[in-house]
Amino acid sequence: MHPRAFAEPLDAATRAETSERAQTRVVLVGPPECGKTTLLLRFCVRYVRENPDGRVLYIASERAMDRARVHATRDELLKDDPRALDRIGIKYAEDDQDVRALCCFRHAAPANAQPTAYVVDDLGSLIKCGGKDRVKREIAYAKTLAALHESARDDESGEERLVVVSERRDEELGGVPMGYVYARWFGEVMQACEVGNGEWDLVRQSDMASVRYSTRSSARTE
Repeated sequence: MHPRAFAEPLDAATRAETSERAQTRVVLVGPPECGKTTLLLRFCVRYVRENPDGRVLYIASERAMDRARVHATRDELLKDDPRALDRIGIKYAEDDQDVRALCCFRHAAPANAQPTAYVVDDLGSLIKCGGKDRVKREIAYAKTLAALHESARDDESGEERLVVVSERRDEELGGVPMGYVYARWFGEVMQACEVGNGEWDLVRQSDMASVRYSTRSSARTE
């Protein structure tokens, strides 16, 4: 999908193409304070607005949600579909086991209530298993990403549903942490790059398509 699905204001006149399916596994990566949580929430609102049958399972820590801001009026949020927000289900998770449990619980829901998009905020902060043991942490990542990947499939058709995960940038490598694990399932990376003075570019790594956004006039969320 295009970076504008995350970075453009919710009152933008053009569609953001949230249903674009060239890649159904997307990781959004950036440093702290670049607004990743807000970008994800903005994407969720836009997704249910643009997809009348779409339903989102949004997984995050309660602490991150307490600090999050979408920066939109109620009229903007409810534009076109006054009940769109009812199709965003927010679940709190404390660790990677919670994330995997939520993925498994999906199968208990009736077909007409199952998510069509899975969004996980700051997955790295939820991976508790292993501590500083890189091998154990790698295994926890693999288990969690595999669970997300397998859960986000239509039971009858096998069609892949959308999965979007955000991560803090690996300061040593400058990209996605555990990138070699992500590469097994995730085909698209979007990276927040600082321009200066609170301005950022959100860049799609496959073709360098980008959208500029600002954190200057909003409460920072991540």
